[in-house]
Amino acid sequence: MSKELKQKAGQQQEQQQERIWQWFGVDVSKGFFTATFYDGLSDISKSEAVNFDSNRKGVRRFLSWRKKHANMLFPTAVVMESTGYYSDRLADLMLKLDSSIHVSICNARSVSYYIKSHAVNKTDKSDARLIAKYGYDFQPLKIRVRSRDEKLLRELVSERGKLVKVVTMLSNKGRSLEFSETKAVNKSVISHLKEKIKELDKKIAEASRLSDEMDAEIKLMDTVPGVGRLSAAVIYAELGSLKQYTQLQLSGLSGLFPAIRQSGSSPTKSKLSKCGSKYLRQILYLDATKAMEKIPALQDMRKRLLARENSSKMTARCACMRKLLLIIEGVVDSGIPYDPNFQQKKQRFL
Repeated sequence: MSKELKQKAGQQQEQQQERIWQWFGVDVSKGFFTATFYDGLSDISKSEAVNFDSNRKGVRRFLSWRKKHANMLFPTAVVMESTGYYSDRLADLMLKLDSSIHVSICNARSVSYYIKSHAVNKTDKSDARLIAKYGYDFQPLKIRVRSRDEKLLRELVSERGKLVKVVTMLSNKGRSLEFSETKAVNKSVISHLKEKIKELDKKIAEASRLSDEMDAEIKLMDTVPGVGRLSAAVIYAELGSLKQYTQLQLSGLSGLFPAIRQSGSSPTKSKLSKCGSKYLRQILYLDATKAMEKIPALQDMRKRLLARENSSKMTARCACMRKLLLIIEGVVDSGIPYDPNFQQKKQRFL
């Protein structure tokens, strides 16, 4: 681990040690949000829950209400469940009006399971209360504010992913169509969508160059064999700057680590956790196919894993996907283009 990486991990640990004692839970809907608070001492079922409009005026009202109920002796934070556009927009509004507040956006699945384990009934107010308690129990980290250029890139990449999914679905469906009239419509729609995907590819290439920092990082990723400019842009759009993560965090965010399943005398099983971005894993799956032919470290890993008993081609591929992501992170973190002889040169100077 590099010195810079160790500093990054140390800073992360310090953040985790600073416990926040009062959490304002926010349940986000389309046109409004419901907010309440929890400090570990009061009865969560009786805490005040108030609705606010999801606009600038409503957020100002929320910030005034939060200030009124905040404990001035302890740090406070706002926590909400990830709902895509609506939670991102609300968090942006809050931070624009008060850049000093701690805002956390948490994994929707984790929050959902937590709420289901604590309550039978489901209302906006009960959800807000349990989201506040979730924040108190798990102490989620503050979100990193994305720039306008990053948001644009992310939205373009997201739209491309949706169109690719529709094209795949229609292509699969086309194989089962019986009549030529229906097949012609199917092919026409697929052809139109592919043209739109090409247009998006151009817009993604343009958007990836809007920021010098973003462009520099994507160019470094592009030097890794098997990783093209488009793939690099997708990785950046899904994860943001790779410099902000440790390798352990990166593995967790990508979902490329084994989740162990064991209970009593039942045999222990493991499978890919599949947390995080599915689209990111799809891109890494395609890139790893090419990279395994060009990067010696991946070739050796694949051979070693395939030689193991009970191993499979998919197990080896997933391990190579994770290794490829960590190689990309190492290149970005060092600021030096990919060099296949880097380790040998490093050993020579030690």
